[in-house]
Parts: sequence; C-alpha cells; structure tokens
Amino acid sequence: MPTTAPLLIDLAGVARLADVRRPVVSMWRSRFAEGDDPFPQGVAEDAGRMLYDASHVADWLVRTAHGNNPDARADAAAQATPLGFAFGDDAAVAELESLIVLYAQLGTLETLAGDEHRNAAATADPRDLSCRAEINAHVDRGAPWLAYAENLIDAAYSPSAALALVHRRHASARRMAASTGPLVHEAIALVVESATSLVGGGPATVTFDGADAELSSALAESLGDAVALTVPNSVTARRVRRRLLVEGHWVSEANEAPPSQRSVTIARVPRHPGEDTMSALLAVDEVSLGLRDADAAVVIGPARILSDALGPAEERVRADILRSGRVRGIARLMPGLVETASREALAVWMLGAPMGDVPIADRIAVVADLSATPLTPATRADLVSDVVASMGSGRDVRAHAFRFARFARTASLVARTGPLIAAAGPRRAAGPSPADIPALLDTAADAVRADVAGVPWSTTAHSAPSPASVADLVHDGHLRVVKGTRLSPEMLGVDGLVVVTASDLDAPGAIGGTRVDQLAFATQYPRASLTRPGDVVFRTGPTSAAWVDAEGSKVVVAPARVLRVTAADPGGLVPEVIAADIAGATAGPGAWKRWMLRRVAPHSVAPLRRALAEIAAARADLEARATRLNVYADLIVAGATSGAVTIIEENDAADAASTQ
Repeated sequence: MPTTAPLLIDLAGVARLADVRRPVVSMWRSRFAEGDDPFPQGVAEDAGRMLYDASHVADWLVRTAHGNNPDARADAAAQATPLGFAFGDDAAVAELESLIVLYAQLGTLETLAGDEHRNAAATADPRDLSCRAEINAHVDRGAPWLAYAENLIDAAYSPSAALALVHRRHASARRMAASTGPLVHEAIALVVESATSLVGGGPATVTFDGADAELSSALAESLGDAVALTVPNSVTARRVRRRLLVEGHWVSEANEAPPSQRSVTIARVPRHPGEDTMSALLAVDEVSLGLRDADAAVVIGPARILSDALGPAEERVRADILRSGRVRGIARLMPGLVETASREALAVWMLGAPMGDVPIADRIAVVADLSATPLTPATRADLVSDVVASMGSGRDVRAHAFRFARFARTASLVARTGPLIAAAGPRRAAGPSPADIPALLDTAADAVRADVAGVPWSTTAHSAPSPASVADLVHDGHLRVVKGTRLSPEMLGVDGLVVVTASDLDAPGAIGGTRVDQLAFATQYPRASLTRPGDVVFRTGPTSAAWVDAEGSKVVVAPARVLRVTAADPGGLVPEVIAADIAGATAGPGAWKRWMLRRVAPHSVAPLRRALAEIAAARADLEARATRLNVYADLIVAGATSGAVTIIEENDAADAASTQ
C-alpha cells in the first residue's frame, strides 16, 4: 500500500517552490528561526542537506505571505520527493514515469491493490514495451510512491506535464549527463524542422532512436497524425514510448517502417552518459546502413564527433560512413545548445540516398559553419532549405540561393585528416570582382594621395595560395602557437616590460599602460617568452580579436596567445592579414583551430607589409590630429560657456587690435 510518509524538500527546492533566489531561503531560515511562527524545522538529512516536510513549508509560505507563489500548497509535490526516492536514480525515475503512464490509462492509482496494479499494467502494456516491467518492480518494492505520483500529477495539472517535469528534474540530477543532457529549444526546433522537411507531404514513418524523449515529444507534436511513429525495442527507448503514449501520440508496436513507406530516422549521439566517440560513430553507422534509397535521417551530436578532428581509428569509421555517399549535409553549430554542456558545440548530419548515377569521385555534400550564428527561426529555415535543396535535382540546386551551405566533394571529406568543416572555409562578405580591383585601386589611391604614397603594383595575374585553417598551417610549419603567461596580478605596475592582456585587444591604443618589472618577471617566469616583431596576439572569447605587435618584447597574459609566423617558411602569411581575418571570426574554446587565414604570393609579402605599415602610420597621424582638434574644440566650448573667454567675430578682433 502507498506510504503516508511526508514529502521532503531541501532549501533549493524551497527556493523554487517560493519562486525566489536560494539565498533568500537561507535568510528566512535564520531570521525566522524563533518567534510566533518560525520557519519549519528540518526532519531529515541526506548527504549533508537538511530536508524539510514540504507540506509544512508550503503552509508556512502561504500563511506568512513569503515568496512569490500563492499556490505553494498545490505546487509542493512538484519540488519535493518522498523518502528513499532520488531523481538521479534511473530505475526509480523509470518506475515513477510508469506510474504516471498507468494513471493516464486508469485515472487513479491508490484505489488499486498490488496485484491489481500488475494486472492493470499487463492490460495497458501487454507486450511490455513501455511500463509493465517497471510497474511490477515498483510493486515488488512495496509500492511506496503511488501517492507521490498522484500528487505530482495534481501539481503539474496533467500526466503529460508531470512526465515533462520528471524529465527536467531527472536531467538536472544527472550531473554527469554532459553531452547527453537536454537540448535547448533552438536545437530541438532545428531537428524538428529538418525532419519535417525530409518527411515531405506523402505517407511516411518517423523512427526515433530512443535517446531523447524531449526531442521525440516535440517532433511528434509537430508532425501530428500525418505520419506513423516507431520506436525501437530497447531499454532507453522505453522512456520515449512512455512520453509519447501519455501525450496521446499513437506509437506503432513495430520497430521499423513498412516497406512501402518512406522512413525518416531521428538519432542523437551519444545515446547515454559515458559513451565514447567510437561507440557513437558506430551508432551513426548503424543508422546509415539501415536506410533504404527512399529513406532519410537526421543525426545530432557533439561537433567533436561529427565534424571536428578525430583520432586515426575513429576517423576511419567516420570516413566509412561518408564514403557511403548518404551524408548529404553537415552543419557545425554554436556552443550552448546542450543544457549540461554549455561550452560544447553541436553538429547536425542529414542523410539521404546517394547521388544518382554520379561516380563516387564526383559526389558532393554541403557543409555549413554556424559556429558563431544563433539558431534564429530565419537561420534554421535557411539552413534546412540549403540542405534539402542540395538533395534535390540539378534544377533544384541551380534555382536555390544558398545562404549558409557550401559544396564539398565527398571524396575530399573522406580524405581529410582534420575538421570536416574546414574544407568549406568561412563565409565572407562579398568583395569586389577581381576584374574590377585595378580600377578601384586607382580610384582609392587618388583619394588618399595627400596622406600616403601610392603602392606600386602591376596587373600581371598570378596564383595566390588558397586560404588554410590555423590547424593546417601549424601542422605544415608555417605558424606556431605560443601560450600566454599566467601572470600574478600582484606583479603588475607602471614600469618595466609592456603587458598585453586579452581585454587590451578591444582597445590596442591603450597598450603600454600596464607593465611588469623585467627582473622580477625573469626570476619568477624563467621559461616564459616575450613577443617578437610581427607576432599576432589573439584571443578566442568572449569575442575573437587580434593585434599585431610591431615592436616585440612584450609579455602576453593568458588566456591571450600568440600566432607567430615562421620566418624561414611563412607560407604566404602576413601578420596584418592574419589579424584582419581573426577579427569577427568564430569565438569559443578551440574555434581558433578552424579559423581560415588568407595568404599571398611569397614575393608579395614584404612589399605588402611595408604598404600596410605606411598606411597604419598615416592613420595614426590622422587620429592624433583628430584628437588635437577635438581638444581644441572642447576648450573653445568650455571657455565660451564658463565666461572665461569671449568668442568674437573675426572683424571685431581686427578692430580691437587696431585700437590698441
């Protein structure tokens, strides 16, 4: 029979129940420890956390009008737990979810005896695909959470809302969920819109891999009754079945689509916490191998698995999947799309039938880098449109204006040993046509002739090296990355070596105001290196920024770092061009490895650097002149408004001088 033990709540739960911040509850507990109506006393302790009777706390909140939730009594179960229950316990959560499913079928739980619960579960789930085993396990446990399940449903107002609440609390309790944690709304919406486009208007079956109940629920809600839903018969998929059934979506008992219908598979990797990269890739390979010619799939997972550089063994598995020709679109997304892994970037694969009669060597896929692009509704629509158009006929491709996607040969993606997206390069603002540059250059030179001498150039065409990623340039020996020094703040002063910090890159003109004693620095950091002339100091967050140190001998403070061009083999790199390419590039940890840097012909490096130095000097002189003019203008205004001087007409000044 159900227990009558009270529901327990900790101080964090009290804060959620009262709709206040956590420190406010601690203040209540100390300020109202005594008096006519004190804060309720703790009734138990768990892992150092004091637990309180949730009903007593709710009564106190309502009675004393503390907090911002007048419905605290009705909502208490949503933030509390019964004794012995933990949202971090997968088995306990599965039993609670199954009780909610059974309630949705019967409309009650507490009026049934133990064997009646078993019989009801057998009737509701005869093939044991969603809840029968869990109900039997709960009865064997002694059925302690029947009352809690009903209270939770009452607090959430419906079984489906109660299941969603359980999902959120379970996810927050799984501190090791990492990449498998809940997706944010924007990521879910992208997968939903991608799958909806692939389903099309005809009869289709959508197959969920069973790894994400929240994603499956959102997709089922979007598709409605237009498609059949299937879920594989696996332990992890039972949660998806429970969620869909309670929300009123019919789920086929078959675990695959009928031969006559198009199937769209939705997969998320990794499927469970702790799953390694190889296992996740093998799961994607299984999805790919299971597709028929008319089928499609959407796979979402960490970019470190789907698009970034991998170890040799994992790279071979990913290359095998790409070699099949079914991967038709790859998009790298920005970080922050997984609630429990805010710094991890995601990637999306869209799979379909290989290109028709096109030889393997000529097959193409589309790649897109949205690492710095928020997933707004317009962005999602354009990305999905790009990929779907690329999967159509040649006429579809020619008629579509691609916003994000770029074409890449599948053979090139298979052969790459680094990030897949680096092959596509970043999208830049459209520049002038190469044929127009000579005329535009003449016009621009005439416009600045009073400030800087013209740069000699010729119209002889030449082949410039193609842009390359920082990772590739480092690998080829053209660049070197030098880490910044973790300098103690106590060492900073106004004399000695110039210090450059990451925040200084927002206003390079102020560099030089902070310094460190040279002797003290050499003593405490004997292995630290100073900058050299031409070093590019850069940062990756919160925005990307860079600055060229023309003089050298400066101390760069971590997290800022240095890109140093190899003097003996620069590979066409120019420091000033590197800094320009970094400005506005994708920010975030590890993003710098994918930055694409433009290069010039080797014989143009030296004259280009001299021209840029002359332009920089002229710009600095103009800025100094502008500063002096601003000071002059400010003083004139200050004198006139304060009465210290009188501003007069020029003729009046001449008359005054003649009478003296």
